[in-house]
Amino acid sequence: MGEKTVIEVEDLTKHYGEITALGGVSFSVLEGEIFGLLGPNGAGKTTLMEIMCGLRRFDRGKVAILGFDLVKEPYKVRSSIGFCPQETLLYDLLSVYENFAFSASLYSLSSKKFKERVEFSSKFLGIGEFMRRRVKELSGGMKRRANLAASIIHDPSIVILDEPTVGFDPNVKREFWELIRDLKGYGKTMLISTHDMYEADELCDRVAIMDKGKIVALDKPHVLKETIGGQASIHIRVKDTSSEKALTILESYHCIVKENEIRIFSKDPWEIMPEVSKKLISHKILTEKIEVVEPTLEDVFVKLTGRKLMEE
Repeated sequence: MGEKTVIEVEDLTKHYGEITALGGVSFSVLEGEIFGLLGPNGAGKTTLMEIMCGLRRFDRGKVAILGFDLVKEPYKVRSSIGFCPQETLLYDLLSVYENFAFSASLYSLSSKKFKERVEFSSKFLGIGEFMRRRVKELSGGMKRRANLAASIIHDPSIVILDEPTVGFDPNVKREFWELIRDLKGYGKTMLISTHDMYEADELCDRVAIMDKGKIVALDKPHVLKETIGGQASIHIRVKDTSSEKALTILESYHCIVKENEIRIFSKDPWEIMPEVSKKLISHKILTEKIEVVEPTLEDVFVKLTGRKLMEE
């Protein structure tokens, strides 16, 4: 991953009447990184992406892509970006190949370049097997692959994905994560939005946490978890009748009870785990669970906003 900045967003502001969708958002994305926008629905992620792609006007601020100003040189910006929204942009009654041909015509691709891109999509995105099928006959996962392929048919250096795996089951989701990693391997810079903390943690080199139209934290996932998420802790669940006794035995540790579990906080929970376990066993306390739990990006979001990332 290089240190060249390819996306620069400064003080981006957008109002819908009295509602502030974006309240002065600033960040930069480096060449070759996977950059994540993490936040709940309504945080402003989609509005931000649509503005960056020239699909929505903004009230104040600046967006530069590969050094091109979005307002002054919109065509150069658009040709540098592949935008894959949540909803499928493909025509149901056309085959995948026909959809590709239509997308390619929007970018005036030569027949040679179009052929190269179709071959790339067939091999790399695994679309060859259903290239001639109508879109309406495809499964959700196939459609999303085809949609991604159509959005990058012009071989852009920057790929923007809005909630790329929403609604996928875990297996299909992981397959799509591999596609995103592979695109990075091909030298693409990736900007993805998600409300899935695991997706952001698993995929992204850096994450901007968004809430109510603002970026409330931005860093590498492990740095956010270490500096804001809090300490790792030992989580213990014992048989109901033993919980009071267990608390008495473990009183020398910093314990709290939460969600029917005893939680022990320590600078190095891995180090004290064996002695905690040994104490419980020696007093014949039966444990249903004893494990060290690391902080998550959900914990980071809760610390920053007082709310859960994904409300039940």
